Amino acid sequence: MREAALGVGASSMQTVFHHVLPLAMPGMLTGAIIGMARALGESAPLLMIGMVAFVVDVPQTPLDPSTVLPVQVYLWADSPERAFVERTSAAIMVLLVFLLMMNILAVWLRNRFERRW
Repeated sequence: MREAALGVGASSMQTVFHHVLPLAMPGMLTGAIIGMARALGESAPLLMIGMVAFVVDVPQTPLDPSTVLPVQVYLWADSPERAFVERTSAAIMVLLVFLLMMNILAVWLRNRFERRW
């Protein structure tokens, strides 16, 4: 596609923005969403390797340091109090809804940017 666009007189910038990027966009978006889903799902290695530096305190403002949600689920699941069962379940549902929304977004963006030749 690149050589064809350059062959008919398009500049290199026009080739990239009108041909190369639109054809590569579905794959790039799908790869980014699948990578994010894998990162959310890989909580066990995150817990085993990355537990050296995590924040246990609940953040008070959006600028306070915090930990990732899978680590928080792990910490709440170990708590013996009954209230943490509901928190753990709610956090897992939030992760699942986020993952489902990201997958729906990936399918929609892929279908929107996919060119049929």
